[in-house]
This record gives sequence, structure tokens and C-alpha cells, in this order.
Amino acid sequence: MMVHADFVVRGGRIYTLDPANPRAEALAAWRGRILAVGRAEEIEGLIGPGTRVLDARGATVLPGFHDAHCHILLFGLSLVEVNLREATRISEVVEAVAAHARKIPPGRWIRGGGYNENKLAERRHPTRYDLDPVSPHHPVWLSHISGHMGVANSLALERAGITRETPDPPGGHIVRDERGEPTGLLQETAQELIKRILPPYSLEEVKAALAAAGRRMAAEGITAAQDAWAGWIAPEEFRAYQEAVAEGLLPQRAWLLVDVERLRVQDERFDFAFGLHTGFGDDRLRLGAIKIFIDGSLIGRTAALRQPYADPPGVFGMLVQDPRGLVERVRRAHASGWQVAMHAIGDRAIEAALDAIEEVMGPEAARFRPRIEHCGVVPPDLLQRLRRLRPVVVTQPRFLYELGEGFRAALGEERMAWTYPLASLREVPLALSSDRPVVDGAPLRGLQAALTRRTREGWALVPQEALTLEEALRAYTVGAAYAAFAEKELGTLEPGKWADLVVLGADPFETDPEALETIPIYATVVGGQVVYEGR
Repeated sequence: MMVHADFVVRGGRIYTLDPANPRAEALAAWRGRILAVGRAEEIEGLIGPGTRVLDARGATVLPGFHDAHCHILLFGLSLVEVNLREATRISEVVEAVAAHARKIPPGRWIRGGGYNENKLAERRHPTRYDLDPVSPHHPVWLSHISGHMGVANSLALERAGITRETPDPPGGHIVRDERGEPTGLLQETAQELIKRILPPYSLEEVKAALAAAGRRMAAEGITAAQDAWAGWIAPEEFRAYQEAVAEGLLPQRAWLLVDVERLRVQDERFDFAFGLHTGFGDDRLRLGAIKIFIDGSLIGRTAALRQPYADPPGVFGMLVQDPRGLVERVRRAHASGWQVAMHAIGDRAIEAALDAIEEVMGPEAARFRPRIEHCGVVPPDLLQRLRRLRPVVVTQPRFLYELGEGFRAALGEERMAWTYPLASLREVPLALSSDRPVVDGAPLRGLQAALTRRTREGWALVPQEALTLEEALRAYTVGAAYAAFAEKELGTLEPGKWADLVVLGADPFETDPEALETIPIYATVVGGQVVYEGR
């Protein structure tokens, strides 16, 4: 009996990223998986009366983009709350808060974030003294773009019981003014003093945020995404993900990297719902790695460095995990069947991550695919250890464009040669990602940054570390799938894999690297279903 395809795309240039069959004219899918890839006449016979045929009309088809490290729910919330990503002055931050305060009843929390003090004219964080005049009756919490700190107004500090006598929590810092009074800026674990009293998001609010994120990602060609810090935002977060996927609100395949702080320990193992661990789920929603923070951010001066920051001098950042405690957490996770993903940006933190990997997993570490998220400052000795141990490095080239000037101010010129390397990691499993909403998450913008390494201000950050377009594309597809143990199902367009693809309005291989972000997205397809059409 002849099998007819459910979905066919034809009439374009198909780059499969499959070395055995790199180019094709048409592709057919059945029940969500690729049935055949080849010449147009070969696929024609698979078209039946019920086949959805997508005519690419000369456009370029690629495997769908896969963001290996982002924050899906946080991004969705940023689309519906106070969004400060484009603020250039503290007065704009204040006005955004004031506008929100005018729309909601007194006593309700105002939440938002995305501000970056390096982009503000004043080159400082907002304080409670800035926010109080426009929010005397609303508690306010604004997250920094890095996610590693935030600012509260006086009413929020009062509700949290934070005063001049409140001690810094382990791994955190309450910033104070010259009189010893809290300014409202809370760094690292000190944020929990506010977060623990924030009213919980409802199930419907979370689903609405996931739907907003899903729509935007589909319009950017994203077919899969890994939420790199799940389980801490809302009481029914995992239920919201399940329902959003089931109801078609979140069309992407999603992996949830579970916050280690939310797991309890039983019999020296992390206990999660009767022993579930990495890999549980189905083709649309799965458990990913355990997420462990080791340090903070470069632009916030909380990433842990071996040598002090260039500005301010004498500051080394901070480890939010004691190195011995980190080893025990990695050991526990490994024994419980979890993949481990460690946030490590500074060289001191990366060293701690590699020490833990080597002590717990030994020379066979690469088999278990431990992940180092970000991997920001990589001096030569750590680069050699990365090449030897071969953990998966999940990094974000878009940081170079949006945050590069802040990196240079924080580190000075010498260490910039080691900052967010790409080409030097060719011998290491590499996945590209965005970390959105920290920076813009559109994959074409991430690819452009990986090829040009140009900052917003126009200077090239160690251009010899740039990737080729094919290398960058593979890291945003095959590499991302590998980071999630999904390379047998995703990443290339070949028979048997899921029919996840993106149709681009121009051929990126024939486009100036400086103009990749201008390529329009014509269509996004997940499992043979068109989830976005842009023309």
C-alpha cells in the first residue's frame, strides 16, 4: 500500500546539515517524522490528496533552530510585564514603573526587568530612592538583565523585612548606601529575600506567558528550546508547561532544566517525583539536566574571577557554591541519573565546574555530557582542560553584541582575548543559545554575532574566535540537540528524524554576515505542522 506524506516542502534550497546528503530539493514527512529527502521528482510520488504542500518558492530551508539555553517562561513574562530592555536613562525606568502603577490597584506588586546599568546614561543601578516617588503604594521588584540581581523599592523592602540590620545571606549581598541603608539592590541569593514574598503567578498567567513566548519564538524560526532554570517561578510551573503544550499554546519542543535548589535529598540522592530524572517525558516536553549555579554575571561583577575585576578594582566576584559542596551536588545528581548543567562564567567558576566533573565522572566524563553554561572567561589552561574532558559548552554569542562593552569595562583588555571563545572550542561539543530574556533571542542575530563578534558599539571582539556559518548553524541545531541527548531525533533533516524546519527568505550562505539578522522568516514547521507563516 502506497504511503502518502502528511507534509511536503518543495520548491526551495534545502540544506539538511546531514553530511551524507547535504542538499535537497524537497522533503516529505509522515506522522511528524521525515519520510524522504531528495530530488523533487522523488518526492512528487509521495503527495496525496491529504498532503499539506508548502511551496518554498525559491526560499532556503534549514533544520529548525534549537535554543539550548534560554528562559522560556521568564521571556514570556517579560512580554507581559514591565519591560526595561530598551531603557537608556533611569528616568525611563522610573516612567515605565509609573505607567504601570497608574494601571493597577494600590497594593498590587509591580514586576518587571531587563534593565542594564551599562546602557543607562547614569551608569548605575536604579535605587529605591528613584522608584519610591512614583510607587508609594505599590511594592516594586525589577530584575537586572542578567537575572543575578534586582532592585526593590522601599515598600517591597519593608514587606520583606529588609533593614540596615539585615545580614547578607550566604552567596548574596544587600547593597547599602554611605549611611548603611539598603539601596534596594539585591545581588545573587539576596534576591530570595524578595522572591519568597512575591505573590505566586496563577496557572493561567503562566500559560499566557508561555503562549506569548511560543508565538515569538515561532516567528523567529525556533522549533525547540531548553528552559535553563525551571521550577522556581510559579507553584504549578510544570503543570502549566504540560497544559500549554497539550493545548498548542507552546508549539516548540521543550526541555526543562530543573533548579537544584527545588530538589530534596533522600538517601544521598536528589528526589524528584519518585525518582524521575533527565530524559523523562515525550517528544514535546522532557526533563533536561539539573541546573546548578556556581557564580553570577560579568556585567554585574558577580562572576567569580581568579584575578580582580579591572573596574572596580579589588572585586573578585563570588562563588555561590562552595567547591566541596558543588562536588557533592554533582555527585548526588550523577548518582540519581541526572545530567548536570552548571552556570559558570568566570574562570574561577569554570575551574570549580571542571574540578567537580573530573572528580565525580573521571576520564569518562564526556559520555555523561555534563554541561557548562556560558563559559565566559577561559584562559589557556582551562581551555586545555575543556578539550580533555569534553563537557558540552552551551554559550551565547549574542552576549558579544549586547554586552561586549560591559565585558571590556569589567575585565580590561588583556582578558578579552579569553572572553566567550568560539573557534577555540572546535574540539569541544558546542551548542549555541541565547539566554533570553537576558539578550535578544532571535537565532539569526545569534548567528550573526557568532560570525562577526562585533559589539553594538562597532568594535570586533577577538575576530579570530569567529565561527564559519556552517559551524554556527550546526551548533544552533545539531549541537543543541546533542546537549539534550536528542541528536538521533533532531538537528538535521534526514529520514527518521522529526520534521522540524525553518524556511528563510534568503540564503544565509549567500548573505553578508553583517546582514544575517535581516533575513525574514517565511515559515516555521514543527513535526510537519506549520506553526508560523510570515508571508
